[in-house]
Amino acid sequence: MYGWMIYPKDTLNNKFGNNAFGWMKDSASKNGISVDIVFSDDLIILNDNRKTGFIHKGKTLGFPDFVIMRDYNYTISMQLESLDIRVINSTRSMFNSRNKAVTARLLVKNNVSTPKFLYSKEKNYDFIHDYFDGKKFVMKENEGSQGKGVYLIENEEDYNKVYRMNQEYFYQEFIEFSRGMDIRSYVLGDKVLGCVKRVSDTGFKSNYSLGGSVESYELNESIKEISLKAAKALGLDFCGIDLLFTRESFTVCEVNGNAGFRTITQVSDIDIPMELFKWVKENL
Repeated sequence: MYGWMIYPKDTLNNKFGNNAFGWMKDSASKNGISVDIVFSDDLIILNDNRKTGFIHKGKTLGFPDFVIMRDYNYTISMQLESLDIRVINSTRSMFNSRNKAVTARLLVKNNVSTPKFLYSKEKNYDFIHDYFDGKKFVMKENEGSQGKGVYLIENEEDYNKVYRMNQEYFYQEFIEFSRGMDIRSYVLGDKVLGCVKRVSDTGFKSNYSLGGSVESYELNESIKEISLKAAKALGLDFCGIDLLFTRESFTVCEVNGNAGFRTITQVSDIDIPMELFKWVKENL
């Protein structure tokens, strides 16, 4: 079996290194799978109405049996799907998880708990403030990840500082009970592989990419149930589910269709790449 893992080229410049390319290839090999690391920026897709071809850094690539997308490049993933190549995750599910308003709407539709929300491009602090009962709220750029473009709004001055014209915003109820901490669970197929607790001592966001710390957390039935329902609602095969603590249980803050896995490897012996390629081998 032969596959690609597609990354954006700026992966090479992130502060964590090379996104474990060697780890990925080695894990694939142990499952009898050959994998090429492909950068979306360097991929050329050719078609002369008779034959489709792929060129990456001057090298012709063979047709893959599957592609694991580590990039939100819908143009590439849709072309691959049109060639009946299995893409993990699908274009539709990646869009569903990237767009926060769509994520929340699908969660509600499928009876998955998520905080009260509002979508708008209009600048209207008074309306939004009233909608959240005069309490502080979270303001997010509608598409984004790693906690970027996310702000806690306590007053109109905060709002005016970050609002930009023609930007889509997703507004979310602030869950005070979960300030500076959340749970990241990892779903693969119909199984929750494990979870971690992410904590920040300096702010309301606990993202590891923003300097938060991680600690082990016992996977319980409540986490399993809500995580699997959230992944299914969005149509994702492999994803990270970000859960906020409530006084009663958990509620889904966001769903990440391109989830990093460094956090769980720090506090457990769960090997995400090995599990991922084992799943590919057994299900494709």
